Amino acid sequence: MKKQTKIIFKLTIICLLTIYSNQIMAQQSKVDSAIMVLNKSISTDKLDSASVGKAVNLLFTASLTDSQIKQIETAADKIKHWSPFLSPFGIRFVVYSNISETDAGKAITYAKLQIEKLDKFKTIEAAEIRSIFFRNLGYPFRNSNRLEEGFLYYTQKLNEYKTRNDFSGVRDCYFVLARFYAISGLYDMAIYNFKKSNSYTDTLNDKENWLAVLTYLGYNYLLKGEKSECLKYSSMAYRESIKVNNNSASLSAMNMARMMLLNNQLDSAEYYLRLAKDAPGGDNTDNLPSILQTEALYKIQSGALIAGDSLLKKCWQVIEERNIAVNSGAGRVAPDYYIALLRIKQSRFDEAITLLEKDIVRLLNNRVDIVRDYKLMAELYQKTGNTKKAAETYAIFIAMQDSLWADQDKYRSISFEAEQQMNEKESSIANLENKNKISSLSRNFSIGIAALLLLIAAGIYNRFRTKKKANLVLEKTLTDLKSTQKQLIQSEKMASLGELTAGIAHEIQNPLNFVNNFSEVNKELLVEMKDEMNKGNIDDANAIANDVIDNEEKIIHHGKRADAIVKGMLQHSRASTNKKEPADINALADEYLRLSYHGLRAKDKSFNAIMKTDFDEYIGRINIIPQDIGRVLLNLYNNAFYAVDEKKKKQPEGYEPTVSVRTKKVGDTVEIKVADNGNGIPQKVVDKIFQPFFTTKPTGQGTGLGLSLSYDIVKAHGGEIKVETKEGEGTEFIILLPIV
Repeated sequence: MKKQTKIIFKLTIICLLTIYSNQIMAQQSKVDSAIMVLNKSISTDKLDSASVGKAVNLLFTASLTDSQIKQIETAADKIKHWSPFLSPFGIRFVVYSNISETDAGKAITYAKLQIEKLDKFKTIEAAEIRSIFFRNLGYPFRNSNRLEEGFLYYTQKLNEYKTRNDFSGVRDCYFVLARFYAISGLYDMAIYNFKKSNSYTDTLNDKENWLAVLTYLGYNYLLKGEKSECLKYSSMAYRESIKVNNNSASLSAMNMARMMLLNNQLDSAEYYLRLAKDAPGGDNTDNLPSILQTEALYKIQSGALIAGDSLLKKCWQVIEERNIAVNSGAGRVAPDYYIALLRIKQSRFDEAITLLEKDIVRLLNNRVDIVRDYKLMAELYQKTGNTKKAAETYAIFIAMQDSLWADQDKYRSISFEAEQQMNEKESSIANLENKNKISSLSRNFSIGIAALLLLIAAGIYNRFRTKKKANLVLEKTLTDLKSTQKQLIQSEKMASLGELTAGIAHEIQNPLNFVNNFSEVNKELLVEMKDEMNKGNIDDANAIANDVIDNEEKIIHHGKRADAIVKGMLQHSRASTNKKEPADINALADEYLRLSYHGLRAKDKSFNAIMKTDFDEYIGRINIIPQDIGRVLLNLYNNAFYAVDEKKKKQPEGYEPTVSVRTKKVGDTVEIKVADNGNGIPQKVVDKIFQPFFTTKPTGQGTGLGLSLSYDIVKAHGGEIKVETKEGEGTEFIILLPIV
């Protein structure tokens, strides 16, 4: 009987994977045929697995109504011998898969209902099919606008399963939550949850889950840019997957290839690419497009652009033929982004912009990659001379990045609160267990030692009174400490008022420039509209009115942007919430350089300057407070652009305003140099520039707080900031930050 069940299970899996049908029939006919086959094939004594497989195949290709779903469930409930797919809930999973193709919301509701039903069963088979539902339910949450709801649902289930010691449920919750964090860009949280999932995995009896987690750990370390950890987990996953012929072998080899490409080690990348293609899973439906786009990136970096173009065309062909989603098991499939990189190499910038626009549409809710695309588009618009589109696109990039950061904070909060609730419940359960043990022991004490117990009770009571008095003293002390803490926090807030004011003044300038510019344009347009209306040209007046409406929308957008900046700066000013985190210093330096330049351009369209960057690609991520270091860089850039602009006004002929930024790894520190070819700083005041309220700018044009605050921020990071200047030739600020 056991052998027969295994054969039935294998046949069913084959039938489930064969999701196309050669029959040409109406949808109703398909569903009716499937129900008829199910009713005919299922009985308490005999199960025709081949016929059930045909019914499943029909259900995959049909469009189901609510009444048809009920009919299918009624037929499926007649199955008595369970296996993961060949069971009442196995058939329901087929129904769920069908619904999820067209209606994510309905699929979520349906899957949650089945999970609640399966939670009531205590068998291994029920746990296996629940696990299948549980992991697949993550996809409609990820591919819709209900990711936050997904976080809340899975953290609630995690709490529930931990309370009742349902370890397979806990394992699956951590696994899905890890993938939620990964798509949100919270790679540290994703890694933490994957490791928690593995801690609840039986590596001997559930090797497939263990290998999948190892592979995803390698992938998330790849996204973080941590080479050693990526290679550690990916190589382990590759070795173990090869032993059991598991598809994870191809994915883990591809992770290593991508890491080598990230570090420009092309020979090693080529070696791991060959392993990925030859390993088990190399020709898998989901894996193949990812292998093709990774190989194309290798060709692009090698300079073989024609070969890279051919690989990406093939990648698109596979995606369209097999209907592969943007989020596949092998990671994000985004060939348009890689084709855009190729077109940039060919200096075909307009085509690259069009490809990035297509990629953004396809990426759906993958906001980390969407933010990346908008930033690259803004740079391309700048290269093509379309400064207006560059500014607009960069504004979208900043807004989306802020929104992403806000959601990341929200998801961190959800995780923290869930952990707190679980810890409290576990502590409560432990206390109850201890009380029950004491109660049980008490009931078993003999009457002969009752007197002794009374004596002990009297001693305990006396001790309790003593402790109670001590607790009252401790509570008073704690109250006093809390009061003192509040006073210190208030003092700290007041002390940082100058820093907050300067930060808002810098950060809010950009959106206010947009508001002012569009307001001036609207004024001119309204004057034109009045002239056209007086002339009786209603069509022209309407066209101008539409332009005014468009500009008003932009004013509203940038007004909200300014509001968001103020709120962000208020939050940022609270020192207790600032925590160091790994950040890409090169990306930060580049981002704030362009933000400063576009802000000045929006203010004065006649201003132009050459921007030069020289970034050390081997720095990696360093532990900093990104907003604080960003403020330092923004202040230095603003000062540099101001200096070259002032010099340009005095000698317009033959002078090219230039601001440059260079990063370099020097021992155990990172060196950042911001230089300009302006007028320089007079030697007699160089020693004063870091003093509060000292400024070389005319009255009303500078607060004198920028460099002082920058000095304090760098010192707080354990770093150093210096200045080198030559009057009449330029200035260079040097920041040294420790690599922690």
